[in-house]
Amino acid sequence: MAGLLPGESSHYGNSEGGLSRSSQDRPEEGGRWYFSRKEIEENSPSRRDSIDLKKETYLRKSYCTFLQDLGMRLKV
Repeated sequence: MAGLLPGESSHYGNSEGGLSRSSQDRPEEGGRWYFSRKEIEENSPSRRDSIDLKKETYLRKSYCTFLQDLGMRLKV
């Protein structure tokens, strides 16, 4: 399916484990329920705020490290 990255599955039309989704569960014809990596990177709020991908990645990692440290200090 167009727009998918290697290793991703669309979840539709996939009958792994004998399960298959009916046409009622599918989005309208022509509609998409996912975004490509390019669409996410180009249209993210960070890009609109002039934050590049490298800085956003750094900030996300910093925030995650902070939250993990905070959780350990609070013993939760």
